[in-house]
Amino acid sequence: MSEATRTYDTYKAFCGNLKQPWVTRISEAVDWTHQETTRDQVRIEAVLDTMAVTGTSMLHVGVGNSKLAQRFARQARRLDGLTVHQNEKTHADALGIPNYTVYVLNKYSPEFVSVLTKPYDFIIDNNLASFACCKHHFSVMFENYLRALTSHGQILTCQIGMDAYVGAFGWVMTYADLVSLERKFPMHVSKMTDVVYAIAMRQ
Repeated sequence: MSEATRTYDTYKAFCGNLKQPWVTRISEAVDWTHQETTRDQVRIEAVLDTMAVTGTSMLHVGVGNSKLAQRFARQARRLDGLTVHQNEKTHADALGIPNYTVYVLNKYSPEFVSVLTKPYDFIIDNNLASFACCKHHFSVMFENYLRALTSHGQILTCQIGMDAYVGAFGWVMTYADLVSLERKFPMHVSKMTDVVYAIAMRQ
């Protein structure tokens, strides 16, 4: 890891704006409507293929090209998605996939809890901190995710995604960073594969 690499330990505690976390203005970083599915999402989808997803509720954070919904929405009872780019929502709506609803919402925003009011068995987010403006809003996101899980629910993420960040915001996260958050949040982290991790509520 180079000296220039930003990490959870070294990142700023607070961005200074309680009401509105930073949203990236780099269009290619947030509009994946016509891009190929990323390697990290492919790895997570491969794990989902091995799990019992029929009849479950799912939240996909960063819907991109909506290929995950095309694969799993018909099996799921409900599949919601988040994006910060209107193009991704427009594309998702045009696909007309049953049980699939996409919201334009920053995952770091306090508005999360008022927009998404039903629990999820799976929350898929392949890059938890890649666009985080500060540790405070990262914690807001994490608290919201854990509140949104069913008692047996899981957050699925991937090291490939957590290795990346864009521009002046975000940081690299490791498996050890996630484990360290067990001291702060009521959660347990485990490895599904060498790069796909599951976060569940501590029982």
